[in-house]
This record gives sequence, structure tokens and C-alpha cells, in this order.
Amino acid sequence: MDLSKLSLIFKIVIIGIVYIIIVCSLRIMYKDIKNGGKRARMANRRAFGLEVLIAGNNSNLRKGAVIPIRKEITIGRKSDNLLRLEDPYASSHHARVYVKNGKDCIIEDLGSTNGTLLNGKKLEGRQYLSSGDEIKIGNTSFKLIG
Repeated sequence: MDLSKLSLIFKIVIIGIVYIIIVCSLRIMYKDIKNGGKRARMANRRAFGLEVLIAGNNSNLRKGAVIPIRKEITIGRKSDNLLRLEDPYASSHHARVYVKNGKDCIIEDLGSTNGTLLNGKKLEGRQYLSSGDEIKIGNTSFKLIG
């Protein structure tokens, strides 16, 4: 094979590699630009959690523990709840706490038999929560932090 043909093949291969590097770099920059807004929105979100004030009869909870609320937490006696209570006064699906728009935290009683207390008052339907609000379900008490 002629040396000039071999040189032409190497030039084409090197140009191809350079183009592949440029395309990969542009793809990475596009993803960074596209996700930049998502990072800014995530910075505006608040983090919420339920601090255990009184663990009651629950062996899976201890005083001072914090249960993070990312999107939604269901609370009750049944095992399909995210927060399972071993409390005879808790219904199988007692309540749910969820975050709305990344800024507001809402609690909803799910038609429980014994009710849910929010700051000492019986909860009816849904209610917006503020930091420091106390939630009582049966013998178990939580405080919203965040």
C-alpha cells in the first residue's frame, strides 16, 4: 500500500475522532443547560419532616427520630402505609401528609375512626401545616419540621 494512501486514511480517522469528541461535548453542554433550570427550581423547594414527640406503642419509632416527607407519607396500621403505626387507636389508613408545589405541606385525615388531632383540635378534611404544628394519631405524636 502506498504511503500517501495510508496518510490519507489516518487524516480521515483523526478528523472523525475530532468530530465525535465535539458532538459528545455539545451533547453534555446541552444537558447541563437543559437541567440548569431544574436545579434552580429544586433550590426553591422546602424540606419537611415529622419529628417523633411521643412514640406510643410503636416499636419502629423512637422519640426524636425524624421521618422525611419527600412527596407523600401515608400513616396507619396496615403494612402498605409508608409510616406504619402499631397503635390500637390508629385506623388501617389513618392520614396522609404530602407536599404541594414543593413549598406547602398538607395533612389529610382519611376518614379514620378516632380522628387526627392537629394542635389539639380534631382535623376535618385537609389542612395546611406550618413548621412546629403538632399531629397526634392515637398515642403517637409528631411535630412538623421544615
